Amino acid sequence: MKNSDLTGKVSLLLTKSKLPDDWRQNGAQALRDVFEDAGYQTNLTLCENPSKIRDCIINDTEPGDIVVVGGGDGTMNAILDTVIEHKVVLIPLPLGTANDFARTLTLLDDPLTAARSAIHGRIAMIDVGQVNDQTFVNAASIGVPADARHRINPDLKRAFGAVSYAVANWQSWQEMTPMDLSVTCGDNEPQSLTLRQLTVTNGRYFGGGLRPSEAKRPDDGYLHMFAIRDSVDTLSGMDIAAELLFGSVDDSTYALTMECDEITITGQDGAPILADGEIISKLPAHFTIHRRALPIFAPNTFFDLDTDGPPQEESPHADLTQRALVNDIMVDTLDFAIRLEAIFPVAKSGTLRAVCNDGARDLRAISRQLELALHEYGLPTSSPDPDLHSLEELRDHVMGWLLENADQRLAHGLKTRSDALSKQTAQIDMSALPADAQHPINALKSEISRISESFAELKA
Repeated sequence: MKNSDLTGKVSLLLTKSKLPDDWRQNGAQALRDVFEDAGYQTNLTLCENPSKIRDCIINDTEPGDIVVVGGGDGTMNAILDTVIEHKVVLIPLPLGTANDFARTLTLLDDPLTAARSAIHGRIAMIDVGQVNDQTFVNAASIGVPADARHRINPDLKRAFGAVSYAVANWQSWQEMTPMDLSVTCGDNEPQSLTLRQLTVTNGRYFGGGLRPSEAKRPDDGYLHMFAIRDSVDTLSGMDIAAELLFGSVDDSTYALTMECDEITITGQDGAPILADGEIISKLPAHFTIHRRALPIFAPNTFFDLDTDGPPQEESPHADLTQRALVNDIMVDTLDFAIRLEAIFPVAKSGTLRAVCNDGARDLRAISRQLELALHEYGLPTSSPDPDLHSLEELRDHVMGWLLENADQRLAHGLKTRSDALSKQTAQIDMSALPADAQHPINALKSEISRISESFAELKA
C-alpha cells in the first residue's frame, strides 16, 4: 500500500473509558484539529470496547481510510486482524498503560504529539507475528510474564502504570515452577530446555518499555526469541531486567537468544501464552511471521531507526559518509545521558550518583557539540526512546524496594549500554568526519570509556 492509495478520510475510534477528561467535554476537538489541519476529512466515534471498534472498521470504513485507534496494546491486538482484512491504515494512539506498539513506532506518549508526528509521516508495511491461530504485534511470552498477568494489582496499575507489571513479574519469578520445554527455531534441531520464561518478539518493545534486542525492527521479517533458564537465580534475573530496561539481551550471559521465522514449542500442554498484554492461546505453540502484512502510518523517526527500512526520499541536506552510524551515535549519546539523569536522584550509592551526575553533564555537552558540528547535515534525524521519563519512577517504586543492592543491578545494565555505545564509536572512520565533529567524537570515546570503567567497579 502506498500514500497514493489513501482516500483522504480519517476515522478516530476512541475507547470511552480511556479518554482524557477534556476530550470528553469537547469531543476531542484538539485531536480532530490535528487531522483536519493536515487536510483530512475526519470523523470521531466513541466506542465502548475493542469489539465496537472492530464493528466500526467493518461497517464505516473503506480500503485506504486511516483509522486512528485510541487504546493500549490489548486494544491494538484486538483490532489487528480487522485492520489487515479491510485494508485500512492504522495509527495507534497511545491511551493505554504500556503502549509498547506506539513506542515501537517511535510515537511519544502524549496523544496529540503522537497524532501530529504520525499524520505527517508516511505509510509503512510492518510484520505481524502469529502463535497458533492468534496474531500479535509486540511479543508473546510463556512462563513468568503469562503467570504474572493474573497477579497484576488493578489499583497499582492505575496508580503506577507499567510499574505494576514489574511487581507482578517479581512475584511470579519467586513462586512459579520452571517449565520443561522443547524449542525448535527454524530448521535447527529441537532443544530440550528448562525455563523460567520464553518470549518471542516482533516489535522493538514489550512489557512496558523493555527492549530485548537493539537491532529488532517490526519489518525485518524475523521473530526474535529470548529465554531465561531455570538456573538463573534471583540476582541474575535482576541483571536481565536491567539489560532489558537499559539495553538488550543479545549479548547477555544469562539469556539464550535466537532469531528465525518459525518457532515450535512443545511441553507443558495448556500453559497460557501472553501476547500484547492479554492471554490469547496456550501450549503447544507454533510461531510464524507474516511479513509486511500490516499497513500503518508512521512518523518519519520510525524510518530513521536504521538503514534497513523502506527507501527514503532524497535528503535536502549535505551528504555525509556513515550518516546512519553517526546519527545512531548522536541519538544514543543523548539517550544515555537521559538515562543517567533518571537514575541520579534515587541512587543510594554516592559513587553511582557521582558517575551518573558527571556522566550526564559531560555527555550532554558532547551532544550539543555534535549537534552544532553536524546541523548542516540534518542530524540527528530522530529523538531518544520516548519511554525515558518513566525510568526514575520505575527505579524508585520497584527496584529500590525489591532489592537492597539495586544500585549494582542498575550499574550492570548501564555498563551494557555504555559498552554498546563504545562499539558504535569504534566503527567511525574519523578521517571521513567534518573537522568540527572529530573533537567531540574523540571526547565521547574517552568519556564512555571512563563511565564504563566506573560501572565495572560498581558491579564488583
